[in-house]
Amino acid sequence: MQDNNSLMEDGTVPQVKDLQSYINFKLEEAIVELNLAIELLKRGYSRNASQKAFMAWKSLLSVLVSTNLDKMPRDEKEKEWYYKTGFLAPTNGLNGIARRLEELGYKDVVGINSLALKLHRYAYNGRGASDYADREDAIEDLKILIRKLAEVLTALGKDKEVKEVLARLNEL
Repeated sequence: MQDNNSLMEDGTVPQVKDLQSYINFKLEEAIVELNLAIELLKRGYSRNASQKAFMAWKSLLSVLVSTNLDKMPRDEKEKEWYYKTGFLAPTNGLNGIARRLEELGYKDVVGINSLALKLHRYAYNGRGASDYADREDAIEDLKILIRKLAEVLTALGKDKEVKEVLARLNEL
């Protein structure tokens, strides 16, 4: 299993030696990204905040894939992909990962993923070339996404951190 946090000089990624440490890192990353999203939203940067929330979602998907790595692949080709790339939750693989997690019993992953991708488009394209007629509409969806990610984090045992995130969100 590989980690994409830093590329080596030859363009490869270093090997992850401890899966649980990787999972803990990704959980921490998700919390940091959510806090940054809220701070950016508080300052009026809805597109940047949307991107941070999207990155939090990618981190959480990476956690879910990593904790279910033995169950995710249906065949050898998928196994190779999940162990080499899929556990990193690449953007172009998110829809398939979300569907597979729902097949494994996770609830509303496809819906959360769709919302996260919608906000990702808004982050890059602005309201004119995204799914949103106005900025306020995007902000409302962003708040919904943050709350849904907080639910996922709670299910993963991050109650204390979630309370802090939600308290900051409710201050807006």
